[in-house]
Amino acid sequence: MATIQDVARKAQVSVKTVSRVMNRYEHISPKTREKVEKAMRELNYAPSAIARQMRLGDILSIGVLLADPSSGYQSQLNHSLLKACSKAHRYLAVELFDEENPDWRGQVVQFLDRTKVANMILVPPICDSHDLHGLLREREVRFVLVSPTGPVAGASAVAMDDRRAAREVTEHLISYGHRRIAHITGRDEHVVTVLRRLGYQDAIQAAGLAGACDGLVVKGNFSFRQALDCAEDLLQRPARPTAIFAANDHMAVAVMMTAHKMGLSVPEDLSVAGFDDTPMGRSIWPPLTTVAQPFDQISETAVSLLAVNRAGPATASEIHILPHALIARGSTGPAPD
Repeated sequence: MATIQDVARKAQVSVKTVSRVMNRYEHISPKTREKVEKAMRELNYAPSAIARQMRLGDILSIGVLLADPSSGYQSQLNHSLLKACSKAHRYLAVELFDEENPDWRGQVVQFLDRTKVANMILVPPICDSHDLHGLLREREVRFVLVSPTGPVAGASAVAMDDRRAAREVTEHLISYGHRRIAHITGRDEHVVTVLRRLGYQDAIQAAGLAGACDGLVVKGNFSFRQALDCAEDLLQRPARPTAIFAANDHMAVAVMMTAHKMGLSVPEDLSVAGFDDTPMGRSIWPPLTTVAQPFDQISETAVSLLAVNRAGPATASEIHILPHALIARGSTGPAPD
């Protein structure tokens, strides 16, 4: 039975080069790749898939920790990561992660010991955990961040411009003549909560509507249930808002349900906008105006960044900003008289 050493001798390359060809390393010349693959065919070389995975799991696998896989954002990101890994011939190892557990370090250590991953993608909000960054460095695990608060030494990051996107949503509502525009925020520990609130405030202040919108920012914590209470509070006020921008689609849908329950028509009496372009927002009637995040591009970029210079430590600290899209649908329209 042929061995990897036999393949290397026949192709007149090193064993390391044969290994890199088998594991689809970038930066292998087409000529070298062809020589190795020809030698493998002629020798009928078929490495043990199990042994190969045990030796090279750190190369083939990418780890992800998810706190709430059922949320619209994380479920869409997880799906796009699966597609990106499949496209790049990698495996995605996903673990439920309780960020509030005092023994979070033990959770991560067990995950790393069990999966043997040496590459990870950190998603919000744990992407901002300096303690987690330190642990991964101790274990020599490379990582890429998705939507961090700011640059982190030794780690590349991928994000979209949440502040700009939120400003565009609010400007969209202002363009319809709305003057009392409310904003339901996410969880305080998420940087996107701050950025989306700032984007809303940028548009409100630029339009001279700070006075009209005073007191119309309420906390929904990205929660559907809490957003129901927020919407009821806002819509029962004597000078109720004519438009509400929620920091994610789940909360925006909660606003629409509350409005319908109170006998208000969307968008004739109330315009509603969300963020993330989830299936729920596309399925409700009228369909939800929202911001579409470039999930596929974010995932493909994150996976590709882990493939760069895999043999050595990561040194980059740049943030790659990817484009978003404002999608105007039937939930927003002209302000009522």
